[in-house]
Amino acid sequence: MPFKKKWKNDSGTKTYYAWRSMRSRCLNRGNASWDNYGGIGITVCDRWLNDFDAFVEDMGHASLGESLDRIDPTKGYSPENCRWATSAQQARNKRTSRLIHHCGVTLNVVDWAERLGISSDTLFKRLERMRVSRALSNGLFKDSWQHGTRTSYERKGCRCAECRAFNASRHRQARLSRKLKELSDAG
Repeated sequence: MPFKKKWKNDSGTKTYYAWRSMRSRCLNRGNASWDNYGGIGITVCDRWLNDFDAFVEDMGHASLGESLDRIDPTKGYSPENCRWATSAQQARNKRTSRLIHHCGVTLNVVDWAERLGISSDTLFKRLERMRVSRALSNGLFKDSWQHGTRTSYERKGCRCAECRAFNASRHRQARLSRKLKELSDAG
C-alpha cells in the first residue's frame, strides 16, 4: 500500500520547520522559548494552527536567508501579521527594541545609528550619558578643551605658544608654592 502524504506541500523544508517551530513556541510549555511566546499570550491563528498547507498558501515558501517574522511583535502569528524576513530585519523588529522619537521621526536605535553613520553600540553609549538631541547629533564628538589649559598641554600634547605659556606659568606657581612651604616648615 503506497504511503499517503499528510500535506500536499513537502514537509522536509525550511518552511515546514518554521511552521512547526512557530506552533511549538506558542503551544508547547516544554519549548525553551515558550515563556517569550505562548507564555505571554502570542498565539497562532486558527487557519494555521493545524494546517501546514494553509500556512504555505498564505505565506509562500521561505527564501534563503529568511525566517518567519511577526510584523507587530506584540501580536500573534496570522497572515496579516507575518512575513519572511532577514535576520537584520528581525533584529530591528523586537518587543525589546528601543524606539526613539526625535524631530517628528520615530526609529529604533539601530535605524538611527545607520542614519547617522555610526555604530549602534556608539549610539547606545551616547544615550546612556546624554540627552537624545545631543546623542543623535551627526558625527563624532570631540573632547571639549581649550588652548591654554593643562588638558591641552598634557593630554592633547598641544605645544602652541598659548599652551606652552600656560604650562610654564603653572610650573612657576608650583615652584613658588613649594618654596613657601619649605620656608614655613624651616622657620
